[in-house]
Formats: sequence, structure tokens, C-alpha cells
Amino acid sequence: MSDRNISYFKGKEEQKVDLSFLKNEMAQLLQIDNLSFLIGAGCSSNVIDGIETGIPGMSALYDGFFKEHPDFTICNKSVNGMFDRNLEKMLEVMGAIQVSNSIHVIDADIDSKINTVQLYLRNKIIEGLHRSEVLELYKEFYLKTVQKSRKRPVNIFTTNYDLYNEIALDELGFYCNNGFTGTYSRKFNPLSYNYMFVENMNLNKDVWERVSTFYNLVKLHGSISWVRKDEQIWERDYRFIKEDDTVMIYPTPMKDRTTLMTPYSDLFRYMENQLMQKNSTLIVMGYSFGDAHINRVILNSLAVQSFRLVIFGQSQAIDKLKELGDTRITIINSPDKIHYFSNIVSQIMPSIHPELVEDLNMKPIGNLIKSFEQGVSYE
Repeated sequence: MSDRNISYFKGKEEQKVDLSFLKNEMAQLLQIDNLSFLIGAGCSSNVIDGIETGIPGMSALYDGFFKEHPDFTICNKSVNGMFDRNLEKMLEVMGAIQVSNSIHVIDADIDSKINTVQLYLRNKIIEGLHRSEVLELYKEFYLKTVQKSRKRPVNIFTTNYDLYNEIALDELGFYCNNGFTGTYSRKFNPLSYNYMFVENMNLNKDVWERVSTFYNLVKLHGSISWVRKDEQIWERDYRFIKEDDTVMIYPTPMKDRTTLMTPYSDLFRYMENQLMQKNSTLIVMGYSFGDAHINRVILNSLAVQSFRLVIFGQSQAIDKLKELGDTRITIINSPDKIHYFSNIVSQIMPSIHPELVEDLNMKPIGNLIKSFEQGVSYE
């Protein structure tokens, strides 16, 4: 990473900065009490040297789908090479045809064709779920976000269906509230986001301190581990969920309406409430601002003068945010991809404080931290 090669926008104004500047900025951001992250698909795809090592992005998924289904047609027409190599755009068109079929049948097999695409997406998410390099990256991210001085838990909002956040937190021994309550049978309960883990610091007095390794995880588009049964949402092992029962929001014309239904209405309401808190900051990684509902929630938060938005990324939609000229919006990117999740975690986020290892009282974490610092694999 060359010195002063990083674009740092405050509104429309661009400043060229170096890594040390960004490290200082990130260290300050991580001290904020009302801190949230928005993690998009780019974090789990984990592009290194142009190669996706985790769950493929939309272009790769598109190419892979037509490699498996070379004769796939819509309205009796071959569509390979259309839709800008984006399965989301193709699903949107297919969804529109599905709606139109209720008036005049355009493609009688569109329902089964949509199911074919959705099943392919689900299977590819599952196939990419156990990439050790991606999981280790998520672990390092969480280790570097731990701050004892922060008074409130960090919110992790994500559009991803995968389980990298949950697995990373579990393997670290960190506490995670994902909106479900119960032990054997876990049912969605939005009230759980009102709770946090605290530690009794004095047995003789009511003196409580927040557990620094506790996180709220909010999966805005659902998950491969969610299932709907008896009008309730339950969490299950994804290996035992039928494909049609998975609670996931696929990109269709109904997508925006779906987010108004349970459990998504509760999740979006929680996100909106958190971002509207005084002195709230949202750090965005791996998200290109392609979801209109999420974008509205974020933009509405700008009505709060103390709200700050920090975006690591580069896309046409992000460029439009730049044109707003709002200095509370910070956009960071570079030609050598400093805005990629792996670079943010390894180069921009601060080192893990040695005292935390003793405080966490977990020997495996100490070994893990040492492996990150020395750049060696963790056994």
C-alpha cells in the first residue's frame, strides 16, 4: 500500500491519506458507544488478488449458474449473457413475469425456474460456508472490535444469509444476541435486542459492567438457518431445513414489501432505532448500497445531526452519496482496494491490546491473537 494513495472523502471533498491516518480514525471510531457495522456480501466473498475465496459474488454466481444450466430460458429465450451477469437482476425480471402471469401467462414454468435459481443460490452459500481463511478473517475482525470502555454492545447489521458471524463468535467464545431466545428450541423474539450481558462487579452492591465481548447480530435478509413454522420464525441447523422452508429475502419485485413483514419489520425497526440514537456511527463494509429499503433507513438517519456514516467501498450508488455533499458521510477507497474487508481488518483496524487476552481468560484466543500478529496459521 503506497503512502497517501487512499481517497478519503468528507462529502464531496477528497483528501489523500495514508494508512496511519486511517488507523487513527478507526481507533477513535471503535471507542464510540453507539457503534454499528453494516456487513455486506463483499465481506464473505473475500476477494484476494482478484479471486473470491469465500461465497461467490453475483457475477461469479451468474457465470456458475449458466455453467450448470446452459439451456436455461425465460419466455422460451436463452438469457445467458444478459442482465449484466447479475443473478439478482435476472430474479427481478423473473419475479415481474411471475406477477404478470396472474393476468396473462407469459411463461408457464416461471415458478419452477425461480425455484431453480433460488436453490442454486442457497446451495452456493452452503458450499462457501466453511472456508477457513474467511472464518479466520471474521474472527480477527471481532477480536479487534473489543473495547472495554464502550458502554453499549456493538450492533452488527448484515445482508448476508451465511453463518460466518455466528461461527466466528462461537469459536471465540463471545456472546451473541441474534434475536432468538430459547436453548433447545430457539424462537425469534425481537424484545431480546433490549437485553445485554453484564457482569456483577461487586457482589455486595448492584454494580454492573457490560461484558465487552457481547454483540447484537441483526440479519436483515434472513438466514439459511431460519425456518418458518406455525407463523413463527425458528432457528435450526441449516442441514435439516428443507430448501422451501428457509426464511430468506431473495431479490424480486416483492423484496421491498417482504421487509415490511415479520420478522423483517422488527429487524429494520431495530436498525432504524439504533441509528437514530444520539452520536450514533455506522461503518459500512462489503455493501454497495444496492438495497433500497436499507438505503432509506441509513439516509433517514441523517436527520439526526450527530449521526455519522463511514463507508468503505466503491460503486455508482456510493458515488451518488458523495454528491450529497454531507460532511458527515465519509467514503474511503483506493486503487489497491484498501476498502476490501480483508485489508480493513488486517491493515486499518488497531492491534488487539495485550491486556485483553488476560481479561478474556481464554487461552485459545491468546494463541489466535499471536498467530495474527506473527502472520502464521492457527492450529
